[in-house]
Parts: sequence; structure tokens; C-alpha cells
Amino acid sequence: MTRQTHNPTAVQIEPKPRPDWSRWTRIDAHCHSNASDGPALRALGVIGIPECYSEPEQVYDQARARGMDLVTITDHDTIAGAMTLKERGFEGFIVGEEVTVFFPEDRCKLHVNVWDMTPELHEEIETLGLRDDVYAFCHWLRDRSLPHALAHPVYVQNGKLSMWHLERCCLLFRGFEIVNGAHSGTHRQSVERLLQWLDPERIRAFSIKHSLKPVFDQPWVKGHTGGSDDHGLLNIGRTFTAIKNAPGEKITDPRAFFDLVMEGCSTASGDAGHASLLAHQLTTVASHYTARKLTPDMDAGQRYLASKLLRFAGVPTDTPSKKRLAWHMAKRKLLLGKRKSRSLPITKALRETIGPVLEKYPDLRERFSPDMWVTGSALSQHDRMAEFADDLTAALSKAMASGALDAARKRDKYGIVDHLISYTVLLAAQVPYVFSLFYQNKERELVEQMNHSLAEPGSGASALERPMKVALFTDTLGDINGVCRFIQNAAEHANRTGRELDVITSTTFDVPEWGNIHNFEPSFATSIPKYENLQVVLPPLVKMLRHVDRTQPDVIHISTPGPVGLVGYIAAKMLRVPVLGVYHTDFPAYIDHLFEDHGFTWATKRFMHWFYNPFSAIFTRSHDYIDSLEGLGLDRDKCLSLQPGVDTEIFDTRFADADYFPNLGGEGEVNNRTSSRETVRVLYVGRVSVEKNLPMLVKVWKETDKRCKERGLDAELVIVGDGPYRKEMEKQLKHTRTRFLGFRHGEELSTIYASADIFAFTSTTDTLGQVVMEAQASGNAVLVTDKGGPQEVVHRGKTGYVLPHDKPGLWADRLVELIANDEAREQMGQRAHEAMQSMTLEDSFDHFWEAHVGAWHRHLAGMGIRPIEGGSIPAAITRDPS
Repeated sequence: MTRQTHNPTAVQIEPKPRPDWSRWTRIDAHCHSNASDGPALRALGVIGIPECYSEPEQVYDQARARGMDLVTITDHDTIAGAMTLKERGFEGFIVGEEVTVFFPEDRCKLHVNVWDMTPELHEEIETLGLRDDVYAFCHWLRDRSLPHALAHPVYVQNGKLSMWHLERCCLLFRGFEIVNGAHSGTHRQSVERLLQWLDPERIRAFSIKHSLKPVFDQPWVKGHTGGSDDHGLLNIGRTFTAIKNAPGEKITDPRAFFDLVMEGCSTASGDAGHASLLAHQLTTVASHYTARKLTPDMDAGQRYLASKLLRFAGVPTDTPSKKRLAWHMAKRKLLLGKRKSRSLPITKALRETIGPVLEKYPDLRERFSPDMWVTGSALSQHDRMAEFADDLTAALSKAMASGALDAARKRDKYGIVDHLISYTVLLAAQVPYVFSLFYQNKERELVEQMNHSLAEPGSGASALERPMKVALFTDTLGDINGVCRFIQNAAEHANRTGRELDVITSTTFDVPEWGNIHNFEPSFATSIPKYENLQVVLPPLVKMLRHVDRTQPDVIHISTPGPVGLVGYIAAKMLRVPVLGVYHTDFPAYIDHLFEDHGFTWATKRFMHWFYNPFSAIFTRSHDYIDSLEGLGLDRDKCLSLQPGVDTEIFDTRFADADYFPNLGGEGEVNNRTSSRETVRVLYVGRVSVEKNLPMLVKVWKETDKRCKERGLDAELVIVGDGPYRKEMEKQLKHTRTRFLGFRHGEELSTIYASADIFAFTSTTDTLGQVVMEAQASGNAVLVTDKGGPQEVVHRGKTGYVLPHDKPGLWADRLVELIANDEAREQMGQRAHEAMQSMTLEDSFDHFWEAHVGAWHRHLAGMGIRPIEGGSIPAAITRDPS
């Protein structure tokens, strides 16, 4: 295993050949100017940020520069910007308007692009009250012979759009926008499938179902359009509507072009939207607002920094001269006197890192010139800009990390606060990306409903017929423990059986180099004091969310309630999919063992309840812990015990080697007494820590060792693993026959298990105890406590003993009995080996997978997606909103 980190942007994809558009006439049929002066989001309206700052002339020039033969502007409910170009006679230009209309039944909002608008026609929309009645509006479009297209048809604007509305739209509109440059590409597939699905018979069925006559003749014939929906001079001309023409005969009349569109002669092409694109549009608008409203009130230093950052958006602003900047610094120093100037750590980190990071992106630097707006600012290079933002965020986090740790060690409250503020600012800078990722996924349920409604049985288009994708988030994967082995086994079996399981983590530790394991380099990582093999990390939130946005899993599985697990929960909310998880570890019991503080234990229980309560299903590794989950206030009906399993290929008696321990010599021994082939070995494998109840094992072995010496029995205790209790445990057992081997891996670990005789596991906090199953599969008789999950995988008196967790004397009795009786010990080990052969990893993984399929299908059923026949549309999906 090696340390593997995941960098999606580093994957080299062979570029598709660019089509030859020379024989086509093209127009970006959907773009905005500064006449669209309403807020893009209601919240932004409070502070007066309009949705677009682009001058109409700039929209025209960029469209032409990017190869558009014709140009339009479709501002929201206004033609003011477009008319400034029309009145000045701009060649090949047609006036458009993105008209807001509503279904009168429930006020479901739609946007419709209409072209060849005039001031008189715009006025009619108002005077006739057409915005409030989509039916009247569509008849008006037909009566005025106006080319049009329902914009972004699957975009849910006010939470009301459903299949019921879309079916009616098929009866109302002639034109549909197939590709929108600001909305997800998944919309395109669904809209195209819907329009291809239409035929005279289905239109007739819709008409009867809705008691609504089609507005246009041959309503199954639809005009297809595409447009960038640009608001920031970033994407104009990258998405467009095209009509093929004879060589040398471009269409020069925009109205004639759109008449052909309405006859179904067009194609929509170019780039669909994605989260980075939307984030950069929002950032561009915010940059213009900053330059116009905020920078005038800044001092010279602030204005200088702002000018450097605004270059990314291609927004020109006055940059203070060197003389003025020097005067500002001198004046500031004079005012401060001998007082030390305090600035936030992020300011210093930004000065130190932005230059070196930017050096890796010379293509972005080239776009800092104000004259580059025609071909696009740095923010118009979406993939590269997203990669730059990820790199800069990571560099800033690392630059501030040492100062944050130093402030924490020194208990410097001002330093701690400053670093908390700085990290908050860094998170706030990522808000456009996070918001856009959520925004681009908000129609996922409607898209799934559409695909299901239109699917023919057996076509694979319905979610019920395609293979399920699961993304598993875990904070621990490079450690040596049962949780890690469970996850690695799941990943391996998913690969082997063709299931789509992605394992996602963020660690600096080594992880397996498998195609379905993705290790994202942490923005910040530090080891937990006394637990050097455990880490606290700050995962790269945006990079991880971008990964799951691209892979679109159907179910999120959270394996651990740590920072990576929290990212998984955010991902589930973003994708609107069910989230499931395993309660691998009894954390309240761990905390109680470590601190013996009721307050800490209570707080941990409250956190566990808060974290797991929203889950659709909570798995535990044993039946015993279902009661514990209910004790945390969780719904018992959501709790499920997973079928345990062990890899009987890796852990098997055939790995036994009688010479393994003698060949170690004195390695790891605390009293320098070398063992022989006849020595009976009592084994412990796991973390060497107090919460594993190892002080109990110390008491047990002291007594056992004493009795063995009295009776002349040859036995030693072997500890495999490491942790904060190791030094103390070595000290406590220095007069006993004990060997500490530290971490062991792979086939050597298999050999240790199979070459041992008895496995002693005193933990009371494990939900299963994977090591107990591995020991039994390797032929060990086992001793476990009567608290926790391990007791459920032991056949009492046959494969081992289940003993009171607080009776060290009884444990010593059983150990001495087994050490002294070779025949009884060997028979118990043989029965343990045989018992594990029926608990295969294959069966365990199948149970794990089917539980996720069940949760996914229940989620789909809640959306009205159930098995259908003949491609008919289920009433549950197409219900009347009234």
C-alpha cells in the first residue's frame, strides 16, 4: 500500500474533435445584458446586487468573436438592453425577451424565451395580463406567430414544477430549450428523451388526460434551441442553436432563422452548465458589485488587494500607485506608533501563497488584461479556474496550519480567534462553489421521475433498472483495525463483483491503490496526541463534493462520524439521496473509559444522536448494539444488524508456522525470555489503548503468568498493535512473559494469528470485534467479554468463552485451563475455524449491498418511482397540483 491522493483535474481526457460549423448558421439564443437588473437570488436583492452587469455591446461583440452568425439578447421581462442595439442597426441582431409566466392553478413559474419582440408586443404582455396565465400567453404566441422556446424546462424555480406541468407544456409550447449553458447537462438528456418520446398517440393521451387541446398544429414536432444563459461575459457563444445550410449560404435574417427553428429544423449544441460555471458567474457579478460599490470606500491597501483579486473576473478598477501605497503604509505606521500591527493570518498567507500558486497557471495570468473580456476573463476558463481555486485553498490552509497549532499549544486566545476567523473567511470564499453544487442538483428528483415515466420496461432508463452507485465516506482507511478491514473488504468485493462502490477518504496515511478508492489530500492534518496512528483532518470540501457531483451516487454510506463523514452527509443533502451508515464504534463508551467524565459522555451521546438521527438506516455489526442505538434516542425501526463476515482465504490455519515465534528471538519481549515451538501463545490484536479495556488484560495476564510459573506451564502473551497505552502496559508487564510486536500486516499477520493458540479480547466497546472472527478463522480458541458485539460471534463453550468484563480471576482460570490442556484447546480452535467457514465475506457483502438497494428503492418509491408496465406514466408522479 502507498499513500494515494485523488486529484480529479489531473486526469487527462482525450479531447473530442471539434465539429466543423462552417456550413451552419448559429446563434446563442439565450443571454443577458445589464438590463436584467433584478437580483439573481432574492437574498442578493436585499443589498442591491443585480443579476448582470454586461453592456449590450459587449454581449454582441463576444458572441461575434466566438463565431456566432446571429445575435440576440433575452433579458428578464424587459427588452430595454436589446433595443439599444436594434435602434442602432446592429447587423444580424434580433430582439428577445425571457418572459416570466405562471400556471394559474398553483403559480408554478416558467421562463419562456420569445424572439422578434417589439415595444408594442412587450407592452401587450403587461396590458393583457399574460404573465399570470400560461394558457392565454401560449395562445397569444400562436396568434402573433412569435418564435419561442420554454427555457430550461426542468428548472424548478419556485418549488412547484412537476411532471404534471411538463406534460401540459408539451401541449402548450412549440419550442423547447434543449441545452442551457447554466444548468446541468443531465437536464438535456431528460428533455431530449421527453421530446423524442412524443408522437401523435401520446399527445392525444396527454390531451385527454388533461382535458387540454394542443395550442399548435402537429404538437409532437418541436423546435430545439440552445443558449448559454450567460450573465457575466463568460460563456456567450459556447452554447447555441444551429441550422445547417448550403455551402456559402448562411442565413442572414434572424427571423427567417427562428421560423426554421419552429419548423423543427434546428439542433442545439455546445456546453451544458455545471457547478463551476455557475459559481464563476456568481463570482463575476459579485466582483462587479465590489468594484462599483465597495472599493471606492476602501483605503489604498485594501484597494490594492481588491484590484489584484478582481483581475480574475476581468473587472477593471483603479489600482493605487506605488507612491500612494507607500504613503498609506507610512501613515499607518505613524498612527500605530510602537503598537504592533495585527492582521489576520489569512492576509499574510494570501500574500505568501497566491504568487507561487498562480505561477502554475500561466494561461490564467494571460487573461488578466482588461482587453481580454472579448475572449473571456480568467473566470471563463472554468476547469482551470476551479483547479486553481482548489490549489489556492489547500495552500492557504497549510500556510495557516502551523500558526493555528502553535496558538492552540500556547493557549493564545487572540491567536486562536484570529485563526478561527481566517479559516471561516476561507470557507466563505468557497461558498459560491458549494452553493452552485447544491443548486445544480436540486432538480435531481424531477429528472429521475421524468426518466422513469418515459422509460420502456427493459430499456435501462429508469432508476429501478440501472445498477446502484454507492459512495462510502470514511475517516479511517489507513489504520490497522476492524473498521478499515471491513471497508477494504467491501471495496475489494465490489470490484470483484462489478458493483459500483466508491470509497472516499482524506488522510496522509497509506491506503490501497485501487480504482474505487479515492484519497483526497487533506487541507490540514495532525495526529491526535498519544494516538499517533489516528488523525484529525480538514478535508477539501469542494474537491470532494465536486467528485460526487461528477459520479452522481444513488446512496451515500457514512462509515465514521468524523470530518470526512460530515462531508458525506453534506454530499447526501446536495444530491438529495438517502444516507446510511454503520455504527462501528461505541464512542460514548470509549469516552467514558478515557475520561471517566459524565459531562463528556453525555455530550458524545448527544452528538451521536444528532449525527445518526437523519440517516435512512443505521447498521450495526451486532444485534447487541441495536439496544445501544435505541438508548441514544434513535428509531429502532431504522437500526439493522449487518451479517458478519471474515475473509477465510486470508485468515486460515494453513498459515500456521511453528517456527515463526522462535525465529523472532527476543524481539519485542519485555523480559528477554525466548520462547520455543512448544510455548502456548495468548494473542491480542488491536489498538493498545485504555478504551480497549487493556488494564483488565494486564490484571488477567499478571495472574495467569503467575499461575503458569507456579505450575511450570510454558506460555506467553503476544500483543500486536500500537497505541498510547503501550509504554504503560510494557511497564506493568515487565516481569511477565509478554511480547510486543507493534503493527504487523498482510501475510505476516495471518501467520501470527494461525501460529497462536488462544485469543484474549477484553474490549467492552467493540460493536463486532472483527479481530475475534479473524482469530477463530485462524484456529484460535477465543475469550471475550459479556459486553459488546464480540460475544455474538463466539459459540459459548465450543469455540471459546464469554466471560464477565470485570472478573480478571475468572479469566485467569479459563486461560490456565486452556494453556494446560492441549487437547481441549486444540479442539476448541478447530471448532472455531470450522464455525467461521459459514461466515464468508461474500455473504456479508451481499447482505450489506442488498440493504443499500432496499434503502434506495424505498427512497425512489417515496418519489413515486415504482415498477411500471408499458411505459405508462404513474399517477403518483403526474398528480394534479390542485
